Amino acid sequence: MTGWISFFARQPEVGQSIYYYGEPIGVWRGTYSYSEDDPVSPHLIHCAESPGVVDRMDAPWWQPYVGQAKPGKPEQEYPNDYPRGGE
Repeated sequence: MTGWISFFARQPEVGQSIYYYGEPIGVWRGTYSYSEDDPVSPHLIHCAESPGVVDRMDAPWWQPYVGQAKPGKPEQEYPNDYPRGGE
């Protein structure tokens, strides 16, 4: 099984189904997209479990979704390479 991956170390493939995690939002399943023209962030995740979109600043952790049960949260709140001053 794959563990949590920092969005700042590696991004999913565009259109890939993933689990994603951010401390304020918890663990969710969604689909990664990249939108170069987005005015806030090009790295977007569209939730598959409820209406909503977050970016990698909201959810800095991800892992591939391949049908497995929802994982627990990562051990660290934020990855070591999380940019504290913004994206």
